[in-house]
Amino acid sequence: MNEKKPKYKIIEEDLIRRIQSGELPGGAELPSESQLIATYEVSRVTARRAIDELYHNGYIEKMQGKRTCVRRTARLQELTSISSYTEEIIRQGMNPGRKVIKSEIRISSAEEVTRLQLRKADPVFYLERIYYADDAPLCFTRTTLPYEIFRDIEGYDFIDSSLYKIIENNYNIKISTTTLKLKAVPAYGEVMKHLDISKDTPLLYSTGLTFGIVKEREVPIELFATYYLTDHFEYTLTQSRN
Repeated sequence: MNEKKPKYKIIEEDLIRRIQSGELPGGAELPSESQLIATYEVSRVTARRAIDELYHNGYIEKMQGKRTCVRRTARLQELTSISSYTEEIIRQGMNPGRKVIKSEIRISSAEEVTRLQLRKADPVFYLERIYYADDAPLCFTRTTLPYEIFRDIEGYDFIDSSLYKIIENNYNIKISTTTLKLKAVPAYGEVMKHLDISKDTPLLYSTGLTFGIVKEREVPIELFATYYLTDHFEYTLTQSRN
C-alpha cells in the first residue's frame, strides 16, 4: 500500500501517528529535515513537503532558528471575567513565569492622555513583559498605568509579582471592568523575537482599557496591548439573544 502513496505522505502520516500516540508530545521538537532525509531516504524537497503539510494541518508550529515543534493542545478560556495572565495560567494547571523587557516612567503619549483621561505631559508607568506557561512563551504584553495613581510602582518586582495583585493589594484599587478588542495578526519584528517564533506565525492581538475604583470613582487605570500565541489557549464567549 505504501508504495502507492507519495513519499511525503508516508512521512507525514508516520509523524502524525507519533504525535497522536504521545511519542512526540506538545512542545517536542520535530525531527529536522536532515534527520527525515536520513531516516526515510528521501530528498530535501520531499522532507520539506512533509513538514509543510504538518504545519498547514495544524500539527506543528515553526519557531525561530528554523526549528519546528509539535503544537500544544489549546485550553479554553472564557472571556466573561477579568483575570490576570498569572491567574489564568495557574487556573489551567500550568506554572507561570515572567520576564521584564522594559520598565520605565515616561511622559504620556497623546493616545494615553485621551484614553487614560490624563492631563497633557502627565507621567505614566510603562511595562513590557513576556509571560510563560510551563517555561514556554505564552504572550508578550505592553502595559501603561497613570503614575499619579500608582506612585512608586516602579519599585515592585514584576518578575515574581502579579500586576493585578499589586494593584488590588498594595494600592487598594478594585478592578471593575475591561473593554477589549481582538484581532488576528502575523508575528513580526520584536514580537517574533520575544515569543521565539517565525515570521508570520498567527497571533491573537488584544488591546484594551481596564477600569478600577479610585476614591469611590470608576476611572481608567490600565491601557494594554497583548500578543498571544494561539497554541496555548482557545477563547470562548457566551452570548444571549434578547
